[in-house]
Amino acid sequence: MTLRKEQLKKVCKGAILLSVAICMAAASVAQDEYSAITEKYKNEQAVITNYTEHLVIKYEDYKLIATTDVTYQRMMISDLAAGIYNKLAIYHSSFNKLEDYNAFASIPSKNGYKRNRDYVERTAPSEDENIFYDDAKETQVAFTGLTKNSLIEMDYTIRHNDLNMLPSYYFQENIPVAKSTFIVTAPKYVNLKFVLKGNHTDWIKQTKEEDKNTVSYIFTSTDVPALKEYDDVPSISYYAPHIVTFVTSYKLPHQDKITESLSDPDHLYTYFYNFIKNVNITDDDFLDKTVADITKDDKTQRDKAEHIYQWVQKNMHYIAFEDSLEGFVPRQAADICKRKFGDCKDMASILTAMCRKAGIDAYFTWIGTRHKPYTYEETPLPMVANHMICTIKLGNDYIFLDGTDPLIPFGYNPDMIQGKEALVAIDEKNYKIIKVSETPAEVNTVTDSTTLHVAGNNVSGSVKMHYRGYPAWNLETTLMYYKNEEREKYVHSLTGRGSNKYIQKSFTYDQADNKNKDAFVSTEFTIDDYIQNVQKEYYVNMNVKRTFDDNWVDISDRDVALSYKYRQQLKEVVILDIPAGFHASYIPPDDSRSLDGSWNYKISYKTTPKAVILTKEYELKTLSIPPAQFAENNKVVEELRKQYKESVVLTAN
Repeated sequence: MTLRKEQLKKVCKGAILLSVAICMAAASVAQDEYSAITEKYKNEQAVITNYTEHLVIKYEDYKLIATTDVTYQRMMISDLAAGIYNKLAIYHSSFNKLEDYNAFASIPSKNGYKRNRDYVERTAPSEDENIFYDDAKETQVAFTGLTKNSLIEMDYTIRHNDLNMLPSYYFQENIPVAKSTFIVTAPKYVNLKFVLKGNHTDWIKQTKEEDKNTVSYIFTSTDVPALKEYDDVPSISYYAPHIVTFVTSYKLPHQDKITESLSDPDHLYTYFYNFIKNVNITDDDFLDKTVADITKDDKTQRDKAEHIYQWVQKNMHYIAFEDSLEGFVPRQAADICKRKFGDCKDMASILTAMCRKAGIDAYFTWIGTRHKPYTYEETPLPMVANHMICTIKLGNDYIFLDGTDPLIPFGYNPDMIQGKEALVAIDEKNYKIIKVSETPAEVNTVTDSTTLHVAGNNVSGSVKMHYRGYPAWNLETTLMYYKNEEREKYVHSLTGRGSNKYIQKSFTYDQADNKNKDAFVSTEFTIDDYIQNVQKEYYVNMNVKRTFDDNWVDISDRDVALSYKYRQQLKEVVILDIPAGFHASYIPPDDSRSLDGSWNYKISYKTTPKAVILTKEYELKTLSIPPAQFAENNKVVEELRKQYKESVVLTAN
């Protein structure tokens, strides 16, 4: 095991020759190890030589406390690494508080390594996927003066102020890891559970060591390759190997009975319920009057719920401002109603309170977005739920209301929570876990119509696009933030087709003022040099869009499922006007293929005296294609690509 630099420094403080000899010998061993690492990873930019986290749970002041000691060391392998991998970061919050840290660099010199502390420190709010309980901060240290083969190291301690929110440990990083170690030491009377998630958990070796009073669980992995990140997966938690650690029960020395912790959903619900039990327990005249005004003309409970939901969407503004326990406790609905803004818990609070005042059964609900690959049964922890919504019951139906989304119509769910488990708070003792349904493909449709006019080797034409469901709602949400030139560029990215010579001459965008909130885009365009002309024949490829062309997967480079935001149906119609004096002498064959249970396409051509009409229909029937289906998926994509190469031939009469 490599002798730590701080240890070397202490050894070398001795004045006697024996101490000097020991110091020199240790430095030589360290240099030999570093030389071996640089040779082994010579084709990499940088490597993590050692990443160790030691979580210690102990009995102190009549309670259990937990701290984690972390050592992280990175080596610059290439000349470029010093400018790319010169930063180290610590993530912390009020629940996982940074107590102390020590950072330094070791730079190669003639006599070994020379230590310096030339770095710039910065602490700022951390970008995180959580929607609530997120007061996370990032302390970043940026080193200067680094060279090839330099090492940077950070040692720090995190105090965990809530044993129910221990961080997960990830074994894979964006650069290779020579050695990764996670150790958990606890008294023998503390029962722990470890859940391994992600791919390649077989890389992790597990051992256990015991002494008289404690037990240590040791998880190690070596020579872990760099993590490849994918844009089409909800988060790295789906595939990066990691460990979720939690305390299930314990019997403290001064106690006569066992204390059950978060061992199952029942205990998690008790933990969560404490945060809402005192919310909205007093009446408020302003809130009462607001609800009465919103629902004054309504005849049914559904009408009342729909109008309350729409009022919140229109009048409440989402602003996340969580800190410590504020990240768990919803604010009072009356306060939210008056100030007109809040976070997801506040939206859940005002929706629940308003619906209850209107006589509707309404409940606070915890849910995890699709960023979280966990279930309440497997990991009954606060980390499973990073979002809060309201659930109402109309007859026998449970309907989810997410006030953070300003556009989703009543009765539909944001795509980020479809397929996820909702923990619905019925009362102090009772709850339900309800799985949010996945929206059917036929709800989410895009109809794309293109007209092509031939002018020599060029084409001109128009596009009309009709969006329904998630495609419409997501488009409107995006365009809310784009104005003028930015909006024009974004529309261009949607309508572009044919080739990179596509020029958008004009465009319009509209959203229907109805319950479904459909969206419409239309453009006029030209594409120069699109048509190939050989003597009396014009070759026109009518596949101006190549949907699902990017669905092909490099099997040699990927073992992570291919994910989608939602199921959908697509229909593309292309009408090619036949110029006067020409006829269609060749029409490509029709074709249809499918990947069972996942997606399919159907392509057909039709001719009239004045036009050739191409119709392409696609259906995506899943949110995920697993690696086991990649080979068959690729066969379907390859057949589709063959169709995309086909051209219509127009011949002069």
